[in-house]
Amino acid sequence: SSMLQRILPELRSKNPVRRRGVAGTIKNCCFEKNSAWWLINEVEIIPKILYPLAGPEELSIDEKRGMDPDLWLEGPDKVRELDKVARLLLVEAILLICASGRASRKSIRMQRTYVVLKMMDLSEESEEVSERINECVQYLRRDEEGTEDGSSDRLVAEAVGVGTLPALPAPSASEKVGVTNDEDYDDVD
Repeated sequence: SSMLQRILPELRSKNPVRRRGVAGTIKNCCFEKNSAWWLINEVEIIPKILYPLAGPEELSIDEKRGMDPDLWLEGPDKVRELDKVARLLLVEAILLICASGRASRKSIRMQRTYVVLKMMDLSEESEEVSERINECVQYLRRDEEGTEDGSSDRLVAEAVGVGTLPALPAPSASEKVGVTNDEDYDDVD
């Protein structure tokens, strides 16, 4: 077990300074693109990042399918992270993992990260956090370069056995999403 794995439970600490410190550490670990596989598959960091971001919202059976049960089992008693900085750091950690490549985005999609972020954004008061959520959504809902329109949403829907995913339109990777050049904004396929 790594040092990171030992401190991850502190995301659930009652101490807000400790939660913020662990969130910052997680974000710093996500800067290293070569660590993405390890973080996703060995540390299983996505559900641990999503836990503080999940809230008390009622999710449909289709939304729950494929999601870590810890994210929805507490139901209306679940409290979303109260510290804006900790929420921002955790969303930015997801964004960094999304930017690490296609395989990372596929894994993040399969863990139903979009559902948690969508629910979080509905109640988010901080414009800065909301903007980062939107950036994550652009990564997660867009179609990958060289795939047909809507393929990213269909991939998740088929994997978890649900119909189509409702909500924001999924921009294609070939469209310019927040960038001004013609290149894919993560340069990784």
